[in-house]
Amino acid sequence: MVLIMVPFFTSLFIINNFFLLVDHLLFSRFKKLNIKEPVFIVSMPRTGTTMLLHLLTSLKNEYTTMKLWELIFAPSITQKIIIVNFFKIDFRINSIIKKAVILISDKIFKNLGSLHNTGLEQPEEDELVLLWNLSSPYLQYFYPESNIFDQLLNFDSDLNTKKQNRIMIKYFRHVQRHNYVFNREGNKKFLSKNPFMMSKVRSLYSHFNDAKVLTINRCPNLVINSTVNLSELLFSTFSSVKFKDELKVKIESVIKEWYFHSHEIFNSNENINHLYLDFEKLIKKDETHYKNLFEFLGLDAKYISHILNKNNQKYKAKPKKFYQIKKYLEGDDIPFMKKYYKEVI
Repeated sequence: MVLIMVPFFTSLFIINNFFLLVDHLLFSRFKKLNIKEPVFIVSMPRTGTTMLLHLLTSLKNEYTTMKLWELIFAPSITQKIIIVNFFKIDFRINSIIKKAVILISDKIFKNLGSLHNTGLEQPEEDELVLLWNLSSPYLQYFYPESNIFDQLLNFDSDLNTKKQNRIMIKYFRHVQRHNYVFNREGNKKFLSKNPFMMSKVRSLYSHFNDAKVLTINRCPNLVINSTVNLSELLFSTFSSVKFKDELKVKIESVIKEWYFHSHEIFNSNENINHLYLDFEKLIKKDETHYKNLFEFLGLDAKYISHILNKNNQKYKAKPKKFYQIKKYLEGDDIPFMKKYYKEVI
């Protein structure tokens, strides 16, 4: 895996950063683009965030978001324009190349697809774009026993202000780049889904102070169990190091920290435009719940029927084997989440 991933990542790192520099020469005006009222799904992993992201991005006239191909292969404006125009030409020959790329990507993401709906053409967590300045916790999946990325897991708490601002400015520039290509007139709202933002809530608000933030509440024990399962799959994909119990304890600790940190920020700052959603009501398509969501987002009620009738089966996790559900936390460990706890075997 090292022999494959290190050259692959290093090549992409050099290429992507070269084109990111080219942007400043060819498209310097992108830095003047305003990002008005973006929407951020800032919630724990495994809380239905992918489902919500896909449901909202299906409203194509309302939202724009980054897709996996863009995050990995085209973070720069230059690359986006080249790829978009290339596939316009490919479309004239019956999208032969595009179909081949999708076929290959489906095979690559086959195992991951059992727990997380993804693919090159799918909207994805835009945390990935921070790989190109080496400031994403995703790097830990290559080195699961290392602690050098721990500061990024507790972004607001452990990083100094200078580093926080530098990383968030980089992220802000990536959002501007996306909008410059796909939403230059600002007719749509930028939409993001990123569980790692749970540790960046304060920093996020300081750079996007008119943002609307959505958080989904689900039983913490089910969140931890499902996150452990997904993490084990990711670690085994990118590393041959055995997934140890210490990593499960670390995941539990990080999630607990994220709960307390985000709760404190949301409750201490009335200026953050934030809404809590209920996982059960969300997946069961509770109409009143979705009406409250649409009212918060300022969406036309005409979209309600579209969302309620949309099939969300493909967004549900389908583990290939049974995982023993473990009780990591007691109801009193996170008091403000107590009403969401379920009986766990």
